[in-house]
Amino acid sequence: MSYLGKKVNTLKERPQYSSFLCYNTLMVKRALIYQIYPAAYGNLKFITSKIPDIAEHIGPDYIWLNPFFLSPWREGGYDVADYEVIDPRFGTMSDFKKLIEIAENHGIKILLDLVLNHTSDQHEWFQKSRYRDPWYTDYYVWLDKQVNWQSFFGGPAFKYDQIRGQYYLHLFHKSQPDLNFSNPRVVKEFQHIIKFWAKLGVAGFRVDSANVLAESKFVSGFLPRIPGFFNYFQTQNTVKILNKLLAGSQLFNLAEPVGGNFFSHRKFSELTDQAFDASFNVGILDAADTRLSDKSHLRPLNYKKWFKKLANWTPEPKLSFALESHDAPRAPSRFKADPKALAMLQFLLPSNFPCIYQGQEIGTENPKLGDSIEYYTGVQSRSIYRQLINEGKTNEHAMRIVKQVSRDNARQPLDWHAYASQSNDPQSILNFYHQLVQLWRSDPVLIHGKLKVKKITKSGVFDFERHYGAQIYKIHLDLKSKTKSTLKDSTGKTLLSMLD
Repeated sequence: MSYLGKKVNTLKERPQYSSFLCYNTLMVKRALIYQIYPAAYGNLKFITSKIPDIAEHIGPDYIWLNPFFLSPWREGGYDVADYEVIDPRFGTMSDFKKLIEIAENHGIKILLDLVLNHTSDQHEWFQKSRYRDPWYTDYYVWLDKQVNWQSFFGGPAFKYDQIRGQYYLHLFHKSQPDLNFSNPRVVKEFQHIIKFWAKLGVAGFRVDSANVLAESKFVSGFLPRIPGFFNYFQTQNTVKILNKLLAGSQLFNLAEPVGGNFFSHRKFSELTDQAFDASFNVGILDAADTRLSDKSHLRPLNYKKWFKKLANWTPEPKLSFALESHDAPRAPSRFKADPKALAMLQFLLPSNFPCIYQGQEIGTENPKLGDSIEYYTGVQSRSIYRQLINEGKTNEHAMRIVKQVSRDNARQPLDWHAYASQSNDPQSILNFYHQLVQLWRSDPVLIHGKLKVKKITKSGVFDFERHYGAQIYKIHLDLKSKTKSTLKDSTGKTLLSMLD
């Protein structure tokens, strides 16, 4: 079966690759990553046109592109229908090759989003699996009986398929069936996909939902809302799968695990030390305003809890510390904080792999999309709204939550007029980011210095030091002030302030 009338080249028609013998990363120690959500730019040509501006003002080592593959777009492109075809809404393969060329001319490498856990239900693999095609029948997780797991978007994680006569697992949206990586054919499919993009000049991948590729036995227990979430998944088996996929690739690979506050240092180490160059942990953001990463029931903003979480996690050498992403609202709105103070938080704490999300560098805030759920198209937004209404909450209450937490906030077009204006203003947020990036790259204390926490308050004040040899940097952050945050050396000399 085909998707949008296109015949998909199957594994059986492709050249086969021998199994990799061992995993080998690039051993990159530090890198600055800049994330782009292509739908907010419109197409690949427009992204390419903005690379010179991004290079001049931020100068990232890598640009990470969210999915632009062929997709019915039920879940923001994370429902992939063909991993080797560019969705026509974003352009052509020639456009992508030009993007790679321009990026390389500016010293930037490209990372792609690799959606491993699931495909679209419109993917040829799934359509053939539904009809029990002998080659594809075990490409997905099928069960005769439903287990009471919850999906991340609410509701059952298993859906009955009338054609197949079985239930398929979808940890995320029902249009995103989970792949079965215990099937070596699935592993080989992705080995080929990785080689396909690497030959085109892609330097690595951000691996979506990197820690849930291997499920344990399907025991009862509503996921993912209970402690012990990761007991249902086999981290070591997931690592083995990733090693088979990425081994010997000489690519920079960035993990994005799910689980929020459930993610422990041990689990982080199991995943990153054996399979990745760096990894996110979104739980360090969720600690500020949620319990168990439950976005539908926000808690009062707790700076003290959040700062303690940051102090605990940022010294991890492989942590990619991000304040924003396509999956989170804008940081100044979420944390009720000044953009320059947030920038100092991100780049003055230990941070070997900081990630800047598009528009973060000009202080973009949550947009005013509307007072009705009709203005919010994301699956997560609709799921949260539906959950709250079903709990008996009023429309006003449900919309207040949606406006605060919706991922739609981060997926809107950027204000390029503001970008141009700030580029000419020495006191702008954009130029402040430029200064911070230069410090982060060149200053030995910020590169090597150990973290020592001095003071944390509920009101948003965070005092800490960075120690390297005989040098001590003293950082005072006040997230709610536009003037008070400073970086000073041990003599009291101001090296950076929000007025610079």
